[in-house]
Amino acid sequence: MASMLVRNSFMRGKNNNYLVGGNVCNAFALGDLGSTDDFFLVGAEPLGESNYPLLTGNILDSEGNVLFRLVKNMLVINPGHCSKILSDHVGYEIHDGNGHLIFKVQTRFERLPDESTECFVTTISANFFNKAGQLVFHASSGNENERIESQVKSAFGFSGGFGLVQGMSEDERNVARFILGSRGAIHRLITGPVQAQEVSLDGTALYNAQISGCKVTLSTGEFEIYGTSNEIRDCQFEFSGPAENIRKLVIQLMKSSGQ
Repeated sequence: MASMLVRNSFMRGKNNNYLVGGNVCNAFALGDLGSTDDFFLVGAEPLGESNYPLLTGNILDSEGNVLFRLVKNMLVINPGHCSKILSDHVGYEIHDGNGHLIFKVQTRFERLPDESTECFVTTISANFFNKAGQLVFHASSGNENERIESQVKSAFGFSGGFGLVQGMSEDERNVARFILGSRGAIHRLITGPVQAQEVSLDGTALYNAQISGCKVTLSTGEFEIYGTSNEIRDCQFEFSGPAENIRKLVIQLMKSSGQ
């Protein structure tokens, strides 16, 4: 059964909006947020007057295999050997290893319905599948035949809270808040026991995670910890970049205070 959310408006942005599933919003979140093996797609509101959208997501093929992961428009995991091609205008295309178009993003400066001023409007063209190989979102550059299947968890509009949420638990809403609040920098969820692995905290939301005997790395410092039973035990930490600078500062402050 297809979603009946069509031609609605949720928390329009002043300078930037997405037209997704027939709905206008300053931001959106779809799918199994933070999953490493299932579909999700998040569009965050760009800062200020930037005309470039901020898309983060996990994109699968029709057989349920991960093709690539985007983080703020950048290909960071790419088992499908995909390539990103910039367009002459604001936007880009992603093609698979055989050169077939998988994902297209376009941003235009135009006037939305019931608005007197123009803004940047981003649309997407793609077929999005979940890990069961089911088509969950057909995007066609904002055309009227776009559809989001009703079983897909979704949130439209974000400004600390949401304009509309469908099918998300409170924990899943928290993940959506972290992802959208970080404008896509946080894009991975870790929960439950993790043992004897290399774990990067960058871009991660930890929810009731028990990490033990791991090598934990941190560079950007962009992560979140929430829940009531998080634990990090017997781990080796490796800091670099901005996180290493903060570590050095804390050590110096502790020395200065005699601790």
